[in-house]
Amino acid sequence: MAKQNEHGRLIATAAKAALAPLGCRRVGQSRCWISDERYWIILVEFQPSAWSKGSYLNVRPIWLWLRYGSNESHPRPHDFIAFESAEQFTPLIEHMAAVAAQSVLAMRSRFRAAAEVNRFFAERVSQDDFPIYRAAVTAGLVGDIATARQLFKRMENWDTENHESWMKVKAWCAELAALLDDPVQYRAAMLDTIAERRQQFKLPADPECLESMDSTSVV
Repeated sequence: MAKQNEHGRLIATAAKAALAPLGCRRVGQSRCWISDERYWIILVEFQPSAWSKGSYLNVRPIWLWLRYGSNESHPRPHDFIAFESAEQFTPLIEHMAAVAAQSVLAMRSRFRAAAEVNRFFAERVSQDDFPIYRAAVTAGLVGDIATARQLFKRMENWDTENHESWMKVKAWCAELAALLDDPVQYRAAMLDTIAERRQQFKLPADPECLESMDSTSVV
């Protein structure tokens, strides 16, 4: 009979073999791995099930310049695999880990330039709330001030229904909108937010992180 945590060790071994060569690091002893992209990260999660031993796979970007709602959901790149035995599970989890590595590389390629990230959010603007917020903040970050101003204006009319978390988003949007005429201050606000978020993820300080997007910024 397999030990209770045997499948966890198999997951950790497969993940390390596939993800460590890409520069990803494990978060403590968890099933999560992080790819540090400086002003954003890629989170890889071998998510457990509440019902049976095994693993789901989540790979998603987290946009560090967004103080709230920065964890963008993405479709799972692999179906759940159940643990029955070490012999059955090992090749399956190794394949899942390889899919995770491929997903990290694809995400790095997809969002290699700030303009592409900005386009990603612009294409997802809906009637109100978080899609507008994400697009507004990002437009300001890449220097598309006219679009940022327009979207922040829409956020002014967002009915938060007195939800505390939504009210915080709306208030922060108002603060950022007031900085649009001062790009230096707007950038400083973004750097402060990134620094806070990097600290939350126990990543080293990277005060020059936005310089990597300057050559591809929208102007």
